[in-house]
Amino acid sequence: MGQLFIDEVRAIVLKNISNEKFGVGDLSSQLGLSSSQTLRKVKAASGKSVNQYIRELRLEKAAKLIKKTDDSMAEIAYQVGFSSRSYFNKAFAKYYGIAPGEYKTKSISLSELADQKPEPQTGLSTKKIGYVLATILVFVLGYSLLQSTVLNKKPEQKSIAVLPFKDFSPKDSQWFSDGVSDNILHSLAQMHDLSVTSFTSSATYRDTDKQIPQIAKELGVAYVLEGSITLYENDLKIIVQLIDADDNHVWSREYNENFDDVITIQNNVAQEVMQQLKTTLSPEEEKILQKLPTQNMEAYNLHLEGRRLNHSRKYADLKKNWEYNQKAIALDSGFVDAYVEVAASNLEMALIIQNVAYQTGSYVSFTKKANSYIDKALIIDPESARANAVKARLLLHVDRVKSEHYFKKAITLNPSDAESRHWYAKYYLTKDNPNLNEALNQATIANVLSPFSSMIATRYAWLLILNNKYDEVDAFIADYDFLFSLNYKSLFTTYSIVGRNKSWQAAMDYWHQKLEEEPENAIISNLFISMGYDQIFKDRHKAVEFAKKASELSSFHLYYWFRSLTSNGFLKEAEQFMKTDVFEELHERQKIYFSWLYSYYKKDYITANELINKNSEKGIFGFRDVSITYAQLGDQKKLDSLGKRHLIKIDQIYLSKANVHAILKERDSMYFYLNKSKYTFNYGITVTNLHPEFNPYRNEKRFKALLREMYLPTEG
Repeated sequence: MGQLFIDEVRAIVLKNISNEKFGVGDLSSQLGLSSSQTLRKVKAASGKSVNQYIRELRLEKAAKLIKKTDDSMAEIAYQVGFSSRSYFNKAFAKYYGIAPGEYKTKSISLSELADQKPEPQTGLSTKKIGYVLATILVFVLGYSLLQSTVLNKKPEQKSIAVLPFKDFSPKDSQWFSDGVSDNILHSLAQMHDLSVTSFTSSATYRDTDKQIPQIAKELGVAYVLEGSITLYENDLKIIVQLIDADDNHVWSREYNENFDDVITIQNNVAQEVMQQLKTTLSPEEEKILQKLPTQNMEAYNLHLEGRRLNHSRKYADLKKNWEYNQKAIALDSGFVDAYVEVAASNLEMALIIQNVAYQTGSYVSFTKKANSYIDKALIIDPESARANAVKARLLLHVDRVKSEHYFKKAITLNPSDAESRHWYAKYYLTKDNPNLNEALNQATIANVLSPFSSMIATRYAWLLILNNKYDEVDAFIADYDFLFSLNYKSLFTTYSIVGRNKSWQAAMDYWHQKLEEEPENAIISNLFISMGYDQIFKDRHKAVEFAKKASELSSFHLYYWFRSLTSNGFLKEAEQFMKTDVFEELHERQKIYFSWLYSYYKKDYITANELINKNSEKGIFGFRDVSITYAQLGDQKKLDSLGKRHLIKIDQIYLSKANVHAILKERDSMYFYLNKSKYTFNYGITVTNLHPEFNPYRNEKRFKALLREMYLPTEG
């Protein structure tokens, strides 16, 4: 099984070998797995991280090309996905112990090259001993602090993880097995004396070779429930066993029943688990464990199949989930869980299209449909935990009083729902007077319940920073780095450095040092040095210089260079670029957006508006692009219409709203949204040179006070 999987991974990577951006996200998508599943399965099958596995395949492919072709090293580096020849040379020499040029000239076969690879260095040089001792000292000093974090959490006495049940059916019925195990988990999660790990995190152990004690330790639970399902025609066999963290079998049972009894079996499993844990159930909890979501098995199947698709969070899968559950509702009009799935899918689709101001499909229609279905669900069953949670999210930026009411009820009904805790943390973070401590408390609980969710980990890390817990965030990211993209890891590292030193200069020094160590790293030079000069220190020449270097190393960064040119007033250079062959070879969408940037910063707002209107259905322009263009034209009617479309993710457009109010000279509103933007890490620092809309206000006391609060330099 493991060899078949790694062979599939190898084939996919080799097919995409020339794509320098190909990574775990792309691989996960093509495998049909989540990122965390891919990371764990590749590690289990190969003993290597995904990034290491891909990099080594690139180098092995390069070694073959060096011997079999007359291509230059630069051409070979490009063919195997290295954007920089110097970085390729360094990586090749480190992996094989010989420079690629030397390998080409010597009579060394591929097999001999593989045999002579240097062993990983385990010894310490004299130079490193001091560093290691210092690291040990820091670890010892920080150990007591880390004891209180999720990194070293001890399992609660009554805590459990439900692993995805194995599917032994003649036909592929994994969707059904997942649904059964997830439903058992859902029932257990509503028991107030039991802490239950989310299915998202449990599912990372699908097909794992790890033993139960290791899984229990990594998830921080005292018990693990595992099982298998065999479905043949209408006959159903379910085997379940409860195992404690010391690998002792506490309880097991085999069910041989008719398929129509599957819901009853799920409820019985949950009841027997609670009995084994010696938990006394309240009358309300007994009712939960005896409840049948539907008696229509065809509807139940449609619901399970749709819900499994929903986990991907992809637009197409969300739409399928919606369609499956609408069919389920047609078969059983009282099927609450199906109504919730339709509502949740429409909510997620609304969030997806929220990133652009215009797109085929209406944001408003999605949210209306979500509200309609969730209200029907709550009429049928006002005690549905998930229905209350979805309603709370829909009201998050519409009616905060009601939103909090639904959040509290959802968590009371299901205290182990990690997603509810995650969004409740956002509720506290986006209040008019944010409660950072309570937001962190909810995010911490969410992270404990779902320790392998990238979405939950990202908010948790950000809230650690906002609460000045820099040691904890550094340790957390170091332990769970596979959950974060390089961009997020670098961003959080930057904020941690700034917070510790109360200075952005310290962060710039750090990234300059990193650039010396990795001079060809486009991400560092662009996102952190170029943007640092652009946004923090307002050195427009250096900003453009580093952005240009980044674009030369990787065409992916061409956009940042062009934006830096236009926003910093280098319009002649921008115009010259737009006449080059490089510009003509860009994708049509890129050319349209670059043209908008040029028009906007040239203050030709009529042309900028025409570009938006002409391409309104292509999803090219974001909320900020459209709103500031309307503001420059003084079109309040269009601004009002645009604002009504953006309710749910409003916290991610605070800075855009501040831009608009700055243009309209509405100071109080501008400062209101600038203050709000401090808590959104995507936009918190970008209030200086990158946004010339704020230029008229830079010498005002309120503006300077805001900059000082964020450790940003002020003028005068």
